[in-house]
Parts: sequence; C-alpha cells; structure tokens
Amino acid sequence: MRHSHVNVLGALALLLAAVGCASVDTSPPTPVTTMGQIAGKWQGTIVLGGGGQEFYYLTIQPDGAIVAQWGMNWQTGKVTLSGGTASFTLNPPDSTGTIRYYPGPNRRGLWLLPTFGDWNASVNPAP
Repeated sequence: MRHSHVNVLGALALLLAAVGCASVDTSPPTPVTTMGQIAGKWQGTIVLGGGGQEFYYLTIQPDGAIVAQWGMNWQTGKVTLSGGTASFTLNPPDSTGTIRYYPGPNRRGLWLLPTFGDWNASVNPAP
C-alpha cells in the first residue's frame, strides 16, 4: 500500500515540474499594450522560497482586477500597464512585480516575477 502512495507522490511531483517548466518560454517576452492580451483565467505553478511548488490559479479581469489563489492562500489586487510592461500589486501581504507575457507559438503563458520576495509563478490559459 505504501509503495503505490509513493508512486502517486512521485507522479505528482513530475507533473508539477512539467507544468511549471512548460509555461515559461525562452524567447523574449512580448510587450503588453492592452489588458486583452492577458485577461482571462490562468493556471500553473508557484515556486516558493524553499523550492516547493504548488498549483497556482490566476484570474485577470479586463479592467485589471486580479485574483490569485494557491493552497489556502488568496490575494487580490490590480494589474497596470505602462510602456509595454504589465505590473501587479497583490494584497495581503503587499506584493508587487511584473508580468511577462509569452504569446506562443504553441501555448500562451505568463510569468509573474515579484519585485521583492522569494517566489515566482508561471501560468497558462485554464482549460
């Protein structure tokens, strides 16, 4: 019984790693000039300080309102655009940073990078 439990945990760890890696493109990010480029429901992973990963869910509204959820944590805030750069503010706790947008070619993705803090998140459009 214990052996199958370990296999399930191993498979889950591989899935988390694959989801996290698959969503970040190696090409330069595309400038974000309209909220329509990034508005919608997204999902992927958040990598926390110690290297642990959790599923991460993100909703960006056309008006820039943002909601992030992972584990038992919820944050709300705002996305603003300036000069092709998307910036976010999430509360609580206060967290700011930038959003990098990758339009494809195979799959759209966002990468959230905080100004301060030991975390980052990568997401793709939710099914």
